[in-house]
Amino acid sequence: MPMAFALLLLLSLAASDPDPCYDPGGRPRFCLPPVTQLARGVSAACRQGCALPVGEGPSATCNGSLTLDLDGPFLLTAVSLRFCTPGPPALILSAAWASDGPWRPLWRRPTWPGALGGPERVTFRSPPSPKARLAARYLRVEFGGWAGLAAAGVRGRCQCHGHAARCAARARPPRCRCRHHTTGPGCESCRPSHRDWPWRPATPQHPHPCLPCSCNQHARRCRFNAELFRLSGGRSGGVCERCRHHTAGRHCHYCQPGFWRDPSQAITSRKACRACQCHPIGAMGGTCNQTSGQCSCKLGVTGLTCNRCGPGYQQSRSPRMPCQRIPEATTTLATTPTASSSDPQCQNYCNASDTRVHMSLQRYCQQEYVLHAQVLAAEAAAAADSVWQRLVVHVLAVYKQREWPVRRGNQEVWVPRADLACGCLRLRPGTDYLLLGGVAGDPDPARLVLDRRGLALPWRPRWARPLRRLQQEERAGGCLGLRPPTPNPKSQHEQSPLN
Repeated sequence: MPMAFALLLLLSLAASDPDPCYDPGGRPRFCLPPVTQLARGVSAACRQGCALPVGEGPSATCNGSLTLDLDGPFLLTAVSLRFCTPGPPALILSAAWASDGPWRPLWRRPTWPGALGGPERVTFRSPPSPKARLAARYLRVEFGGWAGLAAAGVRGRCQCHGHAARCAARARPPRCRCRHHTTGPGCESCRPSHRDWPWRPATPQHPHPCLPCSCNQHARRCRFNAELFRLSGGRSGGVCERCRHHTAGRHCHYCQPGFWRDPSQAITSRKACRACQCHPIGAMGGTCNQTSGQCSCKLGVTGLTCNRCGPGYQQSRSPRMPCQRIPEATTTLATTPTASSSDPQCQNYCNASDTRVHMSLQRYCQQEYVLHAQVLAAEAAAAADSVWQRLVVHVLAVYKQREWPVRRGNQEVWVPRADLACGCLRLRPGTDYLLLGGVAGDPDPARLVLDRRGLALPWRPRWARPLRRLQQEERAGGCLGLRPPTPNPKSQHEQSPLN
C-alpha cells in the first residue's frame, strides 16, 4: 500500500506540473531547456600545457590550439578555462558548426592589463540578449604564448529553437522533447500531420507552433506548399498525402473516380464515399457523378446505375447498344384514345406551322421562353389536372427567360391534352427540340406551359449561334418597343438566320 500511494502521489504531482511551453489557457508559448554542464574537462594533453586531469565531456585535440567537440549543437552560455600556470598573455575563443570551420570568434582578449600573464581562471559568458545567443558544436581555444591549460568547462542548453523545455543532453546527438507539434533532434521541423504552416523557430513574441493540415481524418501525412501558402494570403499551405477511404484532393474532400459522395455520411466518416456500382453493360464506364451517383448511361438506358431501358426504348441483345428505340408509332406522345385531326372539334384548332421557322428579333422578343430541351418521358396528371399532360424534359440551353426563371436540368412541362389529341404537338422521348412558348394559358406562373400557340421543332445544331446573337441583342435592349410581328413572314424584317 505505501508503494502504491507513493506512485499515485508522484503521478498527481506530474499531472499538476505546468508545461513551460504552454500557458495556463493551453496556448503555445516560447520555452527553453535548462542550462546544463556540457563539458567538465579535457581528456588529452597539450604541448603547451601541464598534465591534464581526465574528466567527463568531449574530446580535445591540440596543435597550437585546443579544439572541443560537444557531440551536438548547443546554445552556449559560459565557457570556463583553468590554467595550471598564469594564463597566456593573449587568448581567442572561437566556435563553429563543423570541425573544419568556418570559425566565428566569440571572445577575444589580446592582452591582460597589469601583468604579463593572465589569471589562472577565465570565464567567458554569453550576452543575455536572445539575438546574441550562439549555437555551436565545436569550440577552439587559441593561445598567444606558453601556458598550461588544466581544464575546460562548457555550460549551455540544447538547441531546441524555442519548442522544448526538456532535453536529453547526454544523448548523442542530444534530443529535445519537442512541443508545439514539432519533431527532430532539435525540433527543427514540423510533424508529418502538422505542416499547414512553414516551420519557424519560436520567439518570445510568437511561439510559431506547427498547425495541423485539414485532411478530414482521411490522411496522416501532409506536405507544405509555399506557392499555395502565398496564394492563400498566409493562411494555409498544407497538401494532404495518401488520402484513405477512397477520398482524394488537397484536403481529402472529394471522392476518387469510381466513387461518389454519400450525403447521409459526414465528410469525416470512413463511409463518406460509396462505390458507383455502374452496370457493366448499360453504363459507358465505371465512373459516376460525384454528387448524385448517376452513372453515364448508353443511348436509351436510364436509371442511377444504368440498369434499365428508358421510355421509348426496349431491351436488345447487343451489349454495345443494350436498348433500342421502339417503333415511332408507339413513341409519339398523344392522349389515348388518339383523336383524329379530321375530328370536327379539331378543325382550325391548331395553328398552321411548318418545320421551318423564320426567326427575327421581333418574333424572338414575342416569345415567353426559347429553350433547347430533350423530352424524357410523359407522366399521368392528377385528377384535378385531367386536362393537362405532364412531360419531363431536360433543358440543355436557355436562350430566353420567362418572368419566372427557367433553369437548366430536368423540368416539368405542361401540355393541354386537347393539343396532343388534335396533333398540334407531336413529341418523341429522347429527341431534342427547340421549344418556343407564348403567353401561358395556365394561371400558375411557376408552371412551364407548351400549347398550340407555341412551337416544338426538332433541334438543329446550326441554330445555336444565331440564337446566341439574338440573346445578346435582347440583353443590349433590343426588345424594347418592338411591335407585334407583321403577318407577312417573307418580308425583309422577318428574315432570320434560322432556316
